[in-house]
Parts: sequence; structure tokens; C-alpha cells
Amino acid sequence: LKSLSTALHDRGMYLMVDVVVNHMAGTSDPPNFSSFQPFSSQSDFHAECFVSNYDNQTEVEQCWLGDKNVPLVDVNTEDADIVKTMNTWISTLVSNYNVDGVRIDTVKHVRKDFWPDFAKSAGVFTIGEVLHNETDYVSAYTR
Repeated sequence: LKSLSTALHDRGMYLMVDVVVNHMAGTSDPPNFSSFQPFSSQSDFHAECFVSNYDNQTEVEQCWLGDKNVPLVDVNTEDADIVKTMNTWISTLVSNYNVDGVRIDTVKHVRKDFWPDFAKSAGVFTIGEVLHNETDYVSAYTR
């Protein structure tokens, strides 16, 4: 990836990566937590519940996406050690691969106050995907 990034820059192009902070994909329910890295303990994730009410922000942020066939296990981004790991990870990723921008998936599924430090740790342009049809709801993520 680093050589690709260098080649792109030499041609006046930029490299943007797509990242997911919210969850990890399980292959079974219950998932094999020990197969996930760097978070390999059940306590690194929110308790299992699948989002059923997208108007309930707590449920949106702390329940799982997916289903029992392919559970998207929700990372506990309220845990300070997990936050530190995520911020270090994005900083290292951007630095190691000379990344110019970061596109963040499923932003609304992580608490809003997580994102400013994550974006600052990236140190490059960041943009997040917030799938919702209400401007008032989406605009809160621009801060």
C-alpha cells in the first residue's frame, strides 16, 4: 500500500482509505471473540442486542448491526483503552501508508464525542458516512 501511495502521489493523485470503527464481523453467533484483533475479549464489545429501533440513539450506538447469521459485533468505544487503541491505530495507518484522507463507515453507530479525537489522531481529511434522511440529525455529526 505504501508503494501504491507513493506512485499515486508521483502522479498527482491522492489515497483515501475506508475504515470501520464500529464493529467486527463475526462468522457465528455467538462470535468467537478470541479470533478478533486487537480486541479479542467479549468485554471489548457491547452486549449482544441487534438494532431494531433506529430512532433510539442508545440502541443505534450500543447494539449490533447484522443478524444472527453474520453478526457485526459492536466495539465498546466507551472504554478508554479501546479509544486509545483506535486513535493510535488510525494515526499509525495514516503515517505508515502516507494516507491523504479517511472515509469512516457507520459513524452514527458510535457515540458522537468519539469522533473529534479520532479525526485529530488521523491528522488528515476525514469524512464519515451517516445514513439518515433528516438534516437536523446528520448536521450534528459535522461538529
